[in-house]
Amino acid sequence: QSYARNMKSLHLFLLLESLVLVEPHSWVVKVVGLSGGKSRGGNIGDDLTLQRYFCPLPLLSDCQPDPKHGITLTNDALRPCRAGIESSPRATVRAGDGLYVSWMGNGHVNNGQSDGTCANFLLTPHASDPDFTSFVTIPGGECVPYWYTNAQGFEKTDHIITIPGDTPLGKYTLLWYWDFTEFWYSSCSDIEVLPSLGTPTTPAPVASPPVAPPSIAPQTNAPQTSAPQSYPPSLDVADMQSYQTYGCGQFANADLFCKSYLGKSSYCKYWNLDECGRAVCHGGDFFYLAQP
Repeated sequence: QSYARNMKSLHLFLLLESLVLVEPHSWVVKVVGLSGGKSRGGNIGDDLTLQRYFCPLPLLSDCQPDPKHGITLTNDALRPCRAGIESSPRATVRAGDGLYVSWMGNGHVNNGQSDGTCANFLLTPHASDPDFTSFVTIPGGECVPYWYTNAQGFEKTDHIITIPGDTPLGKYTLLWYWDFTEFWYSSCSDIEVLPSLGTPTTPAPVASPPVAPPSIAPQTNAPQTSAPQSYPPSLDVADMQSYQTYGCGQFANADLFCKSYLGKSSYCKYWNLDECGRAVCHGGDFFYLAQP
């Protein structure tokens, strides 16, 4: 009995140690308005390549994590963005419209690790290496829940932030950063703000006016009250059958397929392949893929 108690205590100690030493990591995967874009860090590479430590406090010493994590921040962490890098592609959005932003959950959702933590959204005129003090918090972008569960039961790490309608046209840098107890992580995405639909413009003469792409309606992270409409409205049955066998990476416009298959917030995670080399649509899982 004494041996059993000692072993149980040891197992409990090791479990608590593993929880204490958990190191979170997250970064922006996709930014979508009228057109889609990425963060400056992109979305291809290992965790050490994609994640970025950030210190939003005046003194670097105030951000240093506990030595048990084996991480020492350098002065680079005082800068919110990766300097000298431009988002490619760069998302476009109309002033007054919503900008969809998604980030990696990386196993930190629905397990107590990130409950109650916040993501923040700020904006500044485009700069290669902007100072943190130049950023302004976007209305509604302060302390957005890091994750939530939607009406379909999916755990989501995304948000639609509305670009203020009075934002002057031009290039901007969007800052997303996650406040996770001892750590902060940041991702910067370069975007271009276009005229709002209510802004008078003098278009050049054309034979037939182009149709404006659909804009994303503003929303919060509250669960949806109705099922999202498919986008576009129709989906080829053969494509769905092909997806179930080969995944979404085979399609020329994989993100558009995923939006049709799972809703507007979905996209093809072509950088995250299973053991058979298949990519899955965001919001689904490999359960929906037939074994080849």
